[in-house]
Amino acid sequence: MSVEAGLAPSLPRQDLKRRLVTAIVLGPVFLLAVAVGGLVFLGAMMLLAGVAAWEFFRMAGRKSGRPRAAPGIGLALAFPALLYWSPSHPLAIPALVTVGVLGIALAQLLDPDGEEMLAAVSTTVYGSAYAGLLLAHFVLIREVSRVVPGMPYWSGALLVGVTVALTWVNDSSAYVIGRRWGRRKLIARVSPGKTVEGAVGALLVTVLAAVPTLWLVDRWVPLFDLRDALAVGTLVGVAAPLGDLVESAFKRDAGVKDASDLVPGHGGVLDRFDSLMAVAPAFWYYLWAVVL
Repeated sequence: MSVEAGLAPSLPRQDLKRRLVTAIVLGPVFLLAVAVGGLVFLGAMMLLAGVAAWEFFRMAGRKSGRPRAAPGIGLALAFPALLYWSPSHPLAIPALVTVGVLGIALAQLLDPDGEEMLAAVSTTVYGSAYAGLLLAHFVLIREVSRVVPGMPYWSGALLVGVTVALTWVNDSSAYVIGRRWGRRKLIARVSPGKTVEGAVGALLVTVLAAVPTLWLVDRWVPLFDLRDALAVGTLVGVAAPLGDLVESAFKRDAGVKDASDLVPGHGGVLDRFDSLMAVAPAFWYYLWAVVL
């Protein structure tokens, strides 16, 4: 959800129209899936994970690694499914990663054309986890009531909304502050448009926004206090630009502007969810370790 990277000062009117139409159509669909939860939300996250993995392997295929896309996408799909059916089993993820690591290596070994073993296997396993495991944390957040006795089921939808809202605040404020006061490049070789001033300013704005946001959430889901708001705002303020920069580095290495063109006017799934893919794990582990 990279506002800073996704907006340009001279965006053509036709592109702007496509962006608005796409956002108007897809935004409510995503929010509806969040609200309904259950298998509907799981299906949405599996779809996003599969497309994100395909985009990653598509970019990686421009290099010499030759990832194994089919088993890699299958592994990416398995992460959200597994965390839905076994949200609190301590061995679920290690078992799936083990099967994925060994299974993809075996597939590469048995392929008569299975050259570039190191690059192919490592790229495939990483791409599957990057797309599937990171997005699967949204399933854990949405289904939090299944591991916390007595918590209403709709609480998970509210918590997903917190991650989306604060990530949007961070991305938007980074763009505005960076455009107005940005002077020093954050990591110029990865994303020339991002500045230190934009990142620091967005961090402060996100922390300030987290205080009233979590205060309101606490009225319905009594979980948070001021310390949690400050911590969550800081986590989002650090994780969101990290997720954005990581995906930008992948695209730059692959020599592409967008991960794909599947979302009209917005690029691909990775382009829209890059920040959230880092925020969701950070938010979930804070919830699990400190709040719940």
